[in-house]
Amino acid sequence: MSLSRRLFTLMLLLLLVFSFGIFFIQVNNTRDALAERQRVELSNLAQSLSLALVPHVELGDAASAEALIRATLDGGYVRDVRLESVAIPAPIAFDIERESLAPEWFREMIPIQVETVSRELPGGWASLGTISLTGEPAQGHDQLWALAKRLGLWLLLGGLFCLLIASVVMRRLLRPLDRLSNRLNEMETQRFDAPLEETSVAELKGITSAVNRLGQRLQTQFEAQAAQLARLQRQAEQDSVSGLGNRGYLNRAVDEWLSEPLGGSFVLLRAAHIEEVYHEQGYKGRDALIRGIAQTLEQCELEGEPIVAARLGNYDFGLLLPEVDEATLRTFLGELAGDIDSLLDANPLAETPYISCAIGAVRREPGMLRTQMYTIADATLLQAIEEGSEVGLAPEGGQARPRGEWRDVIETALDADNGLDFVAQPVLLNDGTELHRELFARLREGDELHRAGDFLPVIRHFRIGARFDLRALEWLAMHIDRIQAPRLALNLTRETFDDEASFVGLLNWLSAHPSVCQRLDIEVSESIALRYQERVKTLFRRARRLGARGGIDRFARELKELKYLSALRPDYVKIDQAFFKREDVDTELLQSLCMTAHQVESKVIVTRVESTADQARVMSVGADGYQGYVSPAVDVMERNTR
Repeated sequence: MSLSRRLFTLMLLLLLVFSFGIFFIQVNNTRDALAERQRVELSNLAQSLSLALVPHVELGDAASAEALIRATLDGGYVRDVRLESVAIPAPIAFDIERESLAPEWFREMIPIQVETVSRELPGGWASLGTISLTGEPAQGHDQLWALAKRLGLWLLLGGLFCLLIASVVMRRLLRPLDRLSNRLNEMETQRFDAPLEETSVAELKGITSAVNRLGQRLQTQFEAQAAQLARLQRQAEQDSVSGLGNRGYLNRAVDEWLSEPLGGSFVLLRAAHIEEVYHEQGYKGRDALIRGIAQTLEQCELEGEPIVAARLGNYDFGLLLPEVDEATLRTFLGELAGDIDSLLDANPLAETPYISCAIGAVRREPGMLRTQMYTIADATLLQAIEEGSEVGLAPEGGQARPRGEWRDVIETALDADNGLDFVAQPVLLNDGTELHRELFARLREGDELHRAGDFLPVIRHFRIGARFDLRALEWLAMHIDRIQAPRLALNLTRETFDDEASFVGLLNWLSAHPSVCQRLDIEVSESIALRYQERVKTLFRRARRLGARGGIDRFARELKELKYLSALRPDYVKIDQAFFKREDVDTELLQSLCMTAHQVESKVIVTRVESTADQARVMSVGADGYQGYVSPAVDVMERNTR
């Protein structure tokens, strides 16, 4: 229960106790006053009747005596009357019945004491008789009931008014405390670089100042850790002259790329004129030219997606390009070669520009290895140089299915109820518990099931990833009740974040399926998180409110500082095992990488772990869990039938 509710409840209880106390004190005091008044009136009536009845009793006129008694007691506080005299043959006794308007429970709860008063009739030296009067509480109860109703109504209205005023005042007074509480929550789930505004509440000024200092300290500490990590990563994976990644960085990037269901191309670019510039202008001219080439490569985008570039040697560069058709690829490589040549041209006034840049490109095919891809790209580059061409594109193996046919298969599967199927791979933490099971899609074509690596590049090529994501979520909603795994993870494509309509559609779908969200972990790649940071942050916030979790896949691929982590605060990050297995990577870098993720309370998961030895190594640097061949994927639907 919140503090405001506790204070409100306490005030309500105090008001109730206070009101009941006033009510009973007032009613009891009034009851005592009424009882005393009744006693006095009974005494006066008895005294008056004892004198007035003497003449009638002396004559023995019982009828006149009774008539006098009834006339005198009409409307009084008397219930029973009894007149006894030796002059009257029989005692005169009768009851005066009167119904009370007060309810019976009230009369029982607040009884009025009934008194009896007796007086003797004077007759000279001897008494003529005795008259006794017994009081009637009905009139007193009526007066008490009327008082109780007025008093209760006033206390009720007054109490409600007091509670309303107290609620407004408490909300106003507790607003700075609410801001403090929300701020502390934000420091767990959001960024903490904006200070809290000062409060006028004296008791909270110190706390507000302390929270601001703590937030600033945490922000500074995280930025320092992220900067240190970027420095260590640059030392291990960055070429000192160009600022691009080095050969180790490119090898890791290619290995991770080949392990995922992605399409694209590998390009080997050679700028042989760099050596001539070195001989003519020295190392300063050479380094300036290399930095110019690196800047050109860093600014390149292919269909809106950045490329991965690295320097491999004195005048060789390696590039990873996203999936495009052959015509677009050739056009892009030709323009890139022209841009590089414009930097290499030693004599810009010459009629015939000097051609120095040569490119060899190879498109990725299923089952291709890194060494095989490097060999084909190098052979294609040498062939282009021999032929005097700037761009050479290695011929495809011919085994790949045409993209047009693949698109028809994908469209048919997405429209069918059973067109999609999934396998789930457990992600385990160090203590053996399961974080979730990541879903990997399979496409059904008749009786054949295609793996994600076969069709996802085509989905991304034709920009239908948003539709595929929504169809996968709908499949999950239909089968979630039959899946025994406590949590499932789904990796979203870039197309879902490309336009506002697709992104809003995703948010609306999640809001409409809270039961699915409670068992769902949503993953995005680091490139998506960097490119669409605000949308990813909005998605993670909405998902957490619905019970889901957010994660970053392909973490630490970019040679950039990881400040975006403090804004997104993912529940976990996934790093490819190739990053941890390289011998040229310092252990300090790996430990700093885990520490940086832990500072924002994100778990570190290492993917593609192939053996227990790999598992032991990656766990030794501070990772929290692993995923890979040591815990193979299983068919979700087969598991349901067991």
